[in-house]
Amino acid sequence: MRVNFSGGNWTFQKRKSGELYVKKGVCGGFTLIELVAVLALIAILTAAALPSTGAISRWKLETASRSLAGDLRMVRQEAITSGKVCRIVFFVYTNSYQIRTVGENSMVRLPEGVYFEGSTTFGGVPPYVHFNMFGRPSGGGTVILKTGDGEKSYVIVTPVTGRVRISKDPPDHW
Repeated sequence: MRVNFSGGNWTFQKRKSGELYVKKGVCGGFTLIELVAVLALIAILTAAALPSTGAISRWKLETASRSLAGDLRMVRQEAITSGKVCRIVFFVYTNSYQIRTVGENSMVRLPEGVYFEGSTTFGGVPPYVHFNMFGRPSGGGTVILKTGDGEKSYVIVTPVTGRVRISKDPPDHW
């Protein structure tokens, strides 16, 4: 016999001994253990899927370093191919630099969270490096990029040859 009360679904059943007992119907929900297990699984997957903020700032630093080094190489190559002086001017306080090539000037901002540390070792006010028609720089120098976490990257222009490289360590002459 099945009776429906406002509190739920109740079933009257008879045991083999002949006794009558009342059994409440199953509601079809989740147990607390099942809910905790699912929440723990979601937390683990979220932690694995989201990279740490340190990794993001390191990635931004590497990207900014590679971009600056690529721009320096491009300006050097433009000076060689055009036969005219081309330069990059560094605006340390605005975290940007300007590329000045034949017939084109463009401004580049560092990614958010990446900054110039101090001034560059290039001369001039504001500091700059220019390349002549042979690809030689006006002087060797280093640009230090850093993150808010204190990680640093050094973009180094070698004097005389104009070779551009990136290093995690400061140049030997420091």
